[in-house]
Amino acid sequence: MMEREPIAVGTMSAQIERSLGMRIVAGVFRPGDALPIESELCETYGVSRTTIREAMKRLAAKRLVEVSPKVGTRVLPFAEWNLLDRDVLAWRLHAQFDSKIVEDIFEMRLCFEPRAAFLAARDGTAPDHAMIARHAADLAAASAADLPAEAAAQAALEFHLAVINASRNGLFVTIGAAIKSALRVSSELLQRQAAAPREDAALHAAVARAILARQADEAAAAMAALLRASRARLLPYAVPPGP
Repeated sequence: MMEREPIAVGTMSAQIERSLGMRIVAGVFRPGDALPIESELCETYGVSRTTIREAMKRLAAKRLVEVSPKVGTRVLPFAEWNLLDRDVLAWRLHAQFDSKIVEDIFEMRLCFEPRAAFLAARDGTAPDHAMIARHAADLAAASAADLPAEAAAQAALEFHLAVINASRNGLFVTIGAAIKSALRVSSELLQRQAAAPREDAALHAAVARAILARQADEAAAAMAALLRASRARLLPYAVPPGP
């Protein structure tokens, strides 16, 4: 039986979702395992069945579990998980900040962000470029003023989304919206765990300059250099992946 875990009033279903989600991504509950039955979870967390069911709906929406009247609630295989969900990413990184997750995030980003920068330089409109310049300036200001990490992370996130949107490629824009959580987590991790504020702002500024000058090849190269530098700064803080 799970140890009783009191939950703060007002955030009960979300807190239970996080508690169980963390246990799933950490491997306490493995794919194929059945979660404790509803009555046991009610006793563990001191909440009603309605609250437990709401938490399970949230976990099912993230494809971490499947709820069936006949077999109960079971953990789904890793391949089914919504790995781009912000909570799932955060839980995985909190449970074990491992190098495989970092590599996965940056390999994905390297697949299309340099090309998005190329297209932003070639096809972006004047308003698109103004937005990129604005977010680059915001990042530089946050870095120079030593503002809280969240401010720099938000500016970096908005910069990357602006570049993707300026690509004028509808599929890239859709991908950008889909992986926004991964971009956000990347930015937050860099600012909180491996911050090199002025270097980071300078790398973003190089991307912005190339885009605004409509130097497409240079923009792609600058974005690739930015992403590789970001990955290199984060990896020393990561542990080797588990078996």
